[in-house]
Amino acid sequence: MLNPNMKILKAFFVLTALLLIVGGAGAQDTVRKCTKNDIKITLLSLGSGSTRITYERAFTPTHSAELTVGAIGWGWDWVHHLKSQGVLVKAAFKWRVIPQKNSPSWLGGFYLKPELIATFFKYQDKAKLLDEQAEMLRTRQYALLGECGYQLVLRWFLFDAYAGMGLGFGTGNQYNYYHGFMHMPQSTPLAFTAGFRIGVAF
Repeated sequence: MLNPNMKILKAFFVLTALLLIVGGAGAQDTVRKCTKNDIKITLLSLGSGSTRITYERAFTPTHSAELTVGAIGWGWDWVHHLKSQGVLVKAAFKWRVIPQKNSPSWLGGFYLKPELIATFFKYQDKAKLLDEQAEMLRTRQYALLGECGYQLVLRWFLFDAYAGMGLGFGTGNQYNYYHGFMHMPQSTPLAFTAGFRIGVAF
């Protein structure tokens, strides 16, 4: 029987495949291919203990939507060493306020986006890492963030850098890290995120 992590990842890949089929059907009759889809990975997350994959679909030259699914525990937790395990989901709607110049892609340019984030994971107390009987601690955390960024599309290669802030709430944890955002200062609901992704546009 599939665990919750695998069920969410399986649903993400099925949804991505369906959107690719629909999106590809409308692009067959264009002379110069206009890329309207991308798949990208958040590089920094790999070093903090999670693997995040994002699918983006552009509906117009200035509007698109993103869905990110992450497996917490698939990575190398060089930062916190907490043996975290769980999932995260992020959803956003993007407005390209300054599209990338001289690009046939609908994906490039300076953008603004609201983003919803939900993370569910368990983690180990650092003070008890050597205790195999120690109980795992649990976190449920949510955030609504306003973000800005720039996405550069060079033929098929894509680079996306972003930063933003907003409000977060939930059960919290000892180390103020939620695999998608942090509270700054820790004792307040103010949430902050930043990072970059690389991917493939098609």
